[in-house]
Amino acid sequence: MSDEVFPPAVLTTERLALRPFTRADAADVHAVWQDERFIGSAPMGYPYAGADLDTAAAWCTTGIEQRRLHGKGIGFAVVPREGGRLVAHVSLFGADWVTRTAEIHYWTAPWARGHGFAAESAGAVARWALTAQRFERIALLADTSNTASRHVAASAGFRFEGVLRSAALTRTGDRADTAVYSLIRADLAPRPVAVA
Repeated sequence: MSDEVFPPAVLTTERLALRPFTRADAADVHAVWQDERFIGSAPMGYPYAGADLDTAAAWCTTGIEQRRLHGKGIGFAVVPREGGRLVAHVSLFGADWVTRTAEIHYWTAPWARGHGFAAESAGAVARWALTAQRFERIALLADTSNTASRHVAASAGFRFEGVLRSAALTRTGDRADTAVYSLIRADLAPRPVAVA
């Protein structure tokens, strides 16, 4: 375990609750991991694209929590505030506690796409990290051809910094350019984020 870790947290936005994953989320997580669009956008070597239900259950119950306990990041299951099934996931990873930086990752469940859930929840997590956790920078990397992810980045308030050419290897073995976005403390405008 790390000396510095993100505290367990539940965040809320106008429409969403962001909470720790539970075993009850495993079937929905597994369904997302089987989605063709998810698999197609997953980077080479990403172990969860197409993974089985047992792996999803282990990830929901211990895997994501171990990342938090080891100081590497934190993951949130995103559900409607009024209740219902999982609509998205947002994680901070690669936390550097000296420079106070981390990277953000997200996905939206196929049954919940098109409602702005990823942007709303990614923005909330980034702002929580920059304010309540005193982080200085949250980076967001996206394949330049992934227009949905790039739209989420802009909608969540991240600023486009540039393109890393030939920076990633796709699942087909091709090279891909990576768009780099960030949100830093100086970028923040007041937006309501409640912590339970």
